[in-house]
Amino acid sequence: MAISPIEETGDLKTLDPVKPDGVRDRDVQVMGYPPRLMAPDLAKSVAGMLICGVIALIPEMLPIIQWTAAGLSLLFILYFARTLLRFQSKLYVSEYGVRLSNLRGGTAFAWSELSRFRLRYFSTRRDGKKGWFELTLQAGDSKIVTESTLEGFDDLLEIARDWAKDNQLLVDDITRTNLMRMDEAETMVQAAASSRAGGTGEGT
Repeated sequence: MAISPIEETGDLKTLDPVKPDGVRDRDVQVMGYPPRLMAPDLAKSVAGMLICGVIALIPEMLPIIQWTAAGLSLLFILYFARTLLRFQSKLYVSEYGVRLSNLRGGTAFAWSELSRFRLRYFSTRRDGKKGWFELTLQAGDSKIVTESTLEGFDDLLEIARDWAKDNQLLVDDITRTNLMRMDEAETMVQAAASSRAGGTGEGT
């Protein structure tokens, strides 16, 4: 897939910070959310919309139940729209910049312009052992928000983290804690891989 170094905005054309002149397509990494993870969320949101919509339209149902179902149906619609937006979003990343492209048009900026770096963790369990990370990158008014379900998220985080250091950005305590958490998880994975490799070596 060819990636143009020109980005059109209305009647104006500006250089794409991700792919300036001389940068080859293979130097740009294309990231997206995998269908196998998005499809269940889309299915759940559609099912929720249908069930709550039917309940809200039943004439014999109590008004409070109808209004509650209507409110839940609206939430499912918003969740469906958000999931669909992520599903078709593409992120283009190079050593020069990052660009998000989606149904809303998208945004782009050079890494040298990065002015905000934030990492949040959202848990789906009380013990905090299961959940996802949310990375927020901002340069002026341009903002890109991605989740750890993005294919290539680790590479994006590593590049953004290095540029945050180069740009001497101050990060909050929550971001710092989450970075340490990811470093610890990576260390554990590497240690487990080394242990398995060592066990294999001894057995042969």
